[in-house]
Amino acid sequence: MQAWVARRREGGTLLDAAAPFGATPAPFELLVVEVTDQGKRRPSKVARLVPAGQRVAVVELLAPRLVWFGGWKFVLSGTEEIVSDRGTLNFAQSWVCRLAAPANAIGFLARHTHDKGVELRHGAIFDRYCQKSKGQLAISCVHAQALGRHAVCADLFAPSVPDASSRSLLDTDLQWMSEERFALTGLCEWQPGVDQPPQLLRQGWLCEYDLAEPVEPVRKPKSVR
Repeated sequence: MQAWVARRREGGTLLDAAAPFGATPAPFELLVVEVTDQGKRRPSKVARLVPAGQRVAVVELLAPRLVWFGGWKFVLSGTEEIVSDRGTLNFAQSWVCRLAAPANAIGFLARHTHDKGVELRHGAIFDRYCQKSKGQLAISCVHAQALGRHAVCADLFAPSVPDASSRSLLDTDLQWMSEERFALTGLCEWQPGVDQPPQLLRQGWLCEYDLAEPVEPVRKPKSVR
């Protein structure tokens, strides 16, 4: 996803104001991918900033966590590495990001990746009849009553959709982010029956921009002379 990004720390020290990356006003390509740590031989998640028109990342954020999202802005928290005379130093870092959303973007379209806790095959997620939600995405740390603790939770706010339970994701985690989409996973409540208690089941959202339909210009009838 294209975004403008600024860092909140320098060598682990909190800055007075966020310092933007890059010397040009062009947004970066922000990617979140899974890589294999050659030293520890285990997979890990990395956020990368790739300048426009290039293929090599200029900076990385290790083990990124999505901690807040509102409007087109969001915050990733993780660690960065620098090489010092004592070895590789790992320090806390946060990126403040603002998406370069299309002019006709009105929110997000989230395709549900699970059906009652069962993961759907890739083709079924993009089926025309698959479950989808639309709205403004909001993510923050709140007290989740269903979990009995504080957790990072996501909501999609759409006034036209009265069933809010299908648009909430508890214990939200950012799985990956590509050029066009990003994937969130977590838990959702499902009511199996009227007399049965709700269950917490695995759920995921495959998110992309929700674009407004172009408005056809009104053509004035030609005057008859």
